[in-house]
Formats: sequence, C-alpha cells, structure tokens
Amino acid sequence: MAVQVAEYVWAEWRWTKGQSSQAAAAPEVDENDIDLFGSDDEEEDEAKAALTAQRLKDYHAKKATKPKVVAKSMVILDVKPWDDETDMKEMEACVRGITMEGLVWGTAKFVAIGYGIKKLQITCVVEDDKVGTDDLEEAITAFEDYVQSVDISSFNKI
Repeated sequence: MAVQVAEYVWAEWRWTKGQSSQAAAAPEVDENDIDLFGSDDEEEDEAKAALTAQRLKDYHAKKATKPKVVAKSMVILDVKPWDDETDMKEMEACVRGITMEGLVWGTAKFVAIGYGIKKLQITCVVEDDKVGTDDLEEAITAFEDYVQSVDISSFNKI
C-alpha cells in the first residue's frame, strides 16, 4: 500500500511540475487583445459592407423590373330567373353586358332546375384586386325584370 501511495505522490508531483513549467512558458496575454470573432482587418469589413450594399442594390433593381403577378380567379355564377317565362337569352345578354376592368366573361349554359325553369350558369375570370364578387352580384341583380338571385357555384384561384 505504501508503494502505491508513493507512486501516486510521484505521479502527482510530475503532473504539477509539468503544469507549472507550461504556465511559466506561456506568454502573458491581455483579455482586451483577444478577438473571438476574427475581425482584425477593418479594410476587409469595409469591403464586405460595400459588396453587401452593391448586392442589395442589384437585388432591388432586379426586383423593381420584374412584373408583379396578377391574382385571378375563375368564378362560376348561377343566375336564377323569376319564372319559366323569363327570356333566358335576354338575361344572358344583360349579364354579358356588364363590363368592368379586370372582368372577362366565359362560357354560359342553361341548366334545368325543375318544373320547366332553367338557370343561367355563366363563367367569368376576375382580377381579384379590381373586381369583387359582391360588386358583380349587385350588378347582375340590378336586372330586376330577369334576375331573381345570383349564387356563386364555384370560386377557384388561377
């Protein structure tokens, strides 16, 4: 047991002596001189800032010339007449007569509801920023002699 203790003391003495010799050999460093992020060169920082500014300028110039995407929707409207005696061709002509900026009329067909009554199912493409579906419904229901009501059957983004 005494031999093991002596070996342990001897090993610890060698270790502490090695530590003290390394500490004595290491130069004294001031904490203010240490730059943890490696930004020693101010010229490189200025060049990097100029490059970043140039890239941002190029990006904004490219973005300004790029055309904006116009949001469009395809809407299918069900236009219902008052009764079976309503002139459906005239009702379709009145509906197609509505003109707004950003509104394009598409196909139309007459769909049987029942008891001889048919509804007009008409397709249109609208630009979302220019034409609202509420405005379109109000314009169609303004034809009180022909139109009883308007429903949106389908609304799809394009």
